[in-house]
Amino acid sequence: MKDKKNTASVSLKDEKFDLDDFTLRYKSSLTFLNSCAFSANEIIKVDKNTITLDLSREANLYGVSLSGLNVDHFCDLINRALLEAETGFAYGRWAENRGIYANDLFNSNADAISEKRSIHLGLDVFCDDGTKIYSPLDGRIHIKTNNKQELDYGPLLILEHDDDEGGVFFTLYGHLDSKSLINIHEGDEIIAGQLIAEVGAPPENGNWPPHLHFQIILDLLGLNSDFPGVAFPSEMEKWLSLSPCPSIFFESAPKEIDASLETREKLGVTVK
Repeated sequence: MKDKKNTASVSLKDEKFDLDDFTLRYKSSLTFLNSCAFSANEIIKVDKNTITLDLSREANLYGVSLSGLNVDHFCDLINRALLEAETGFAYGRWAENRGIYANDLFNSNADAISEKRSIHLGLDVFCDDGTKIYSPLDGRIHIKTNNKQELDYGPLLILEHDDDEGGVFFTLYGHLDSKSLINIHEGDEIIAGQLIAEVGAPPENGNWPPHLHFQIILDLLGLNSDFPGVAFPSEMEKWLSLSPCPSIFFESAPKEIDASLETREKLGVTVK
């Protein structure tokens, strides 16, 4: 009997992609997000010693390969890194090609394709469970749900935000604590800086070390809570365009949270 596959293993392989057409379609949101006037409230109040972890396919933590690592061991390694850096926080990079998505939930839904989803589309903030999460912008609760499959998002929020020209975009918050969402409802109006959730703990959070997965989404493509947080390497450019680098929401984060150049070089991808 085959394991259940992740409904987020949707493919854009047959979708034509033209960067100029894409930029025109989402021009208002992209202009808003990249404008000098853009300002976002702090999502998680990190400290000055916050580190950036390398969780890429070839990397290891203290000599331990991350591929197929059980959650307890993974937690221990991250906590060791935090302790040594005298911090409570660590970033996990956007556009990183990872080997930690080892189970069948990241397989293609096409039986003839062996490729697994491995390109991280969001930014992680590793921290203690119970860490408070605040909305960076005014918006609305578009989706509140719980993706309960192993290594999925767990409790999840997706907020909808307006740009300056009548368009909308979304921000996604994964691996949350369900109890912190009791008073949050779909359709609720949210103001910038409002407490919206807390970071969850395993196994409820998808059975990951405690962290927030934060992701920008320009178009949900009708996928809603199944919009992927991890993409197929062969479709990397399409998905990274739909979920651009979240660094604009994390002003104090170092430039190395963007792993796209490193990933492209390792995969031999050339951007036209």
